[in-house]
Amino acid sequence: MKRFVTILPLAAALLCMAACNSHKEQDLLLNEPQGTHIVVNEAANWNRFRLPAYIGDLSAYPEDMQTAIDKLFPVRGEISSVKVAFISPADAGSPALAEAVENGAFIVYPGDMDVTSIGIAPVIATFEGGSKYKPLFHCHSSWGLGITYTMWEEPEVEPFEDIEPSMSESQWIELQKKCLTLGEESGYVMSDYDNEPDFNLNYYYTRLDAFVTWLEKTCMEQTLTKATSYEDLKANIEQAGLPLHQNFPYSLNKTIDKGTWCDPDVLSKSGSIDVEFRVFPCYMQSSNGDNAGDYYSVVSTITPHNASMWGPFVGSHGGCRNRVYGYWFNTMDVETSLVNTDGSPIPGLSYFDRPIPENKNSSKQYSNGHSISVTGSVSGGYGGKSAGGVINAGLSVGGTWTSSTNYTLETIDYSLDSSTPSVKYHYWSNNVKLTDDYDNWDKINNEDFPAPVRTEFSAHTMWTWHIPGSTVGDNDTKSFKLKTKVKLSYSSWYHWRGSVEYDSNRKDYDIDFSEFSWEIKAPNRIPWGFINLRNASSNEMSHVSYYVSGHENEDPVATLTSSYGKGDEARIALAEGTYSIRWDVINGDTQEKLGSYIYRNVKVHQGRNAEEATISISSVDGEREE
Repeated sequence: MKRFVTILPLAAALLCMAACNSHKEQDLLLNEPQGTHIVVNEAANWNRFRLPAYIGDLSAYPEDMQTAIDKLFPVRGEISSVKVAFISPADAGSPALAEAVENGAFIVYPGDMDVTSIGIAPVIATFEGGSKYKPLFHCHSSWGLGITYTMWEEPEVEPFEDIEPSMSESQWIELQKKCLTLGEESGYVMSDYDNEPDFNLNYYYTRLDAFVTWLEKTCMEQTLTKATSYEDLKANIEQAGLPLHQNFPYSLNKTIDKGTWCDPDVLSKSGSIDVEFRVFPCYMQSSNGDNAGDYYSVVSTITPHNASMWGPFVGSHGGCRNRVYGYWFNTMDVETSLVNTDGSPIPGLSYFDRPIPENKNSSKQYSNGHSISVTGSVSGGYGGKSAGGVINAGLSVGGTWTSSTNYTLETIDYSLDSSTPSVKYHYWSNNVKLTDDYDNWDKINNEDFPAPVRTEFSAHTMWTWHIPGSTVGDNDTKSFKLKTKVKLSYSSWYHWRGSVEYDSNRKDYDIDFSEFSWEIKAPNRIPWGFINLRNASSNEMSHVSYYVSGHENEDPVATLTSSYGKGDEARIALAEGTYSIRWDVINGDTQEKLGSYIYRNVKVHQGRNAEEATISISSVDGEREE
């Protein structure tokens, strides 16, 4: 992040001395609390990470960012036992780091550091046609499929543009006369204002504040998921949901307005946007006919952090009063699509569950909830099968998966275009009132600018895509690409005021991000079915183990450790194939082993429902081995 630099021609500066006061900072009289995001050059009111952190060598980061990290991660611990660790290449060979990676700690490392040797494989966005962005750092946890948060570095910031004065010389002189007369009559001493703060440190506090919020939320989600018992399919889908999270910076360094012979009024602000997608996969087997194929449920959360962009000020140029409002959130466009890895359209791609507008009511409490149900034989999660045919994902005949979010999104409106498989949302600010309080010119009236446009808000939505089985068949390893494009705009508003309002104008500024994408790994598309083994003995059946036929002397592909009484059934889902089953018969009272049995050549097959997909056998047909 580069400091903004104001460069004025010497001649203009000399001419301004008579008509313009130099800018010095004054305390703004804010008539509404601004929350915790307006502190400059200190971390007193910013989020602090509440769990232990390891801070290694930070020399690869900008100096101001090092200070911000030190303040925002105050609780320290050893690298092997912390929840988050800032590492450098010097830590790469540490056994303690390997332990932290194994335990699923969040490892933060510079964007150019190679971490493949320590077992980290982050999912990083790629940019269409190149990118102006470089990664500042990555944060990765190996939990589940792996969680990666990337904070991108801001490109070189250009100095503000030199603009033509908005007022001619004669207009400026006339305004000066009116302003000086007004000032003499009222006896009011004009205050000066400096709108060029040393904001580099505040810039990194702003960006890391959003990162700390994400860290704590994600840590909580991990804890809850590990501690909660789910129905098998739902648990596997939720744990296998691929999280894709990026944080992009942006700055506006604009000349808002300028009078002849006067310093321009420049507003220099920086913000960032968190772009988060979570992709949850299902595969329905080919036996389900037209319903077969991939199902990708996508949860999207886009959060522009507007608080650090908001920096209104009042001041004076000579005897003239001037007031700047900005920057406030104006619009946001988000377009998301699923395509082949080469960028071409996917044949037959459609919505299984369409994106719907968030529901509104008069209290502005929004809810976004979807529940999807699949009734055939499905697999949840990514991956294939390990040796022997065990599938690394959830299996079910019929399942329901639900995502819901409740939140407040006051004064932000939106429109949705889902007429094609590309999801297009447009958000815009509403109820912004561009009015000026003539009698209280030195006060900033935040009430005219609703909170979401000058703090932050999150845009939530969800939908499910279906790719037909003719495109992705059983055992296919084809993967796809999730592609998105985000565009923001902010606005400013400016006043000149003398005895009457002289000039007022609004400007809008576009912020365009590069189109970026992630490769979505192929889900588990392996056909499978159930085996039901019924205990026909009056004794108990235990240690039921399953082997690939012909490999009975090797390790089993699965073992059920429960005991089964008379009439009970041992039920398991396995990939299609032929298996042998071994079990022990024991005395339920004494636990004495009475013998071992085997049932050979059990063929597992898929089906449209539980009955079709199940092969049922009885222990009475097993062969005694000992």
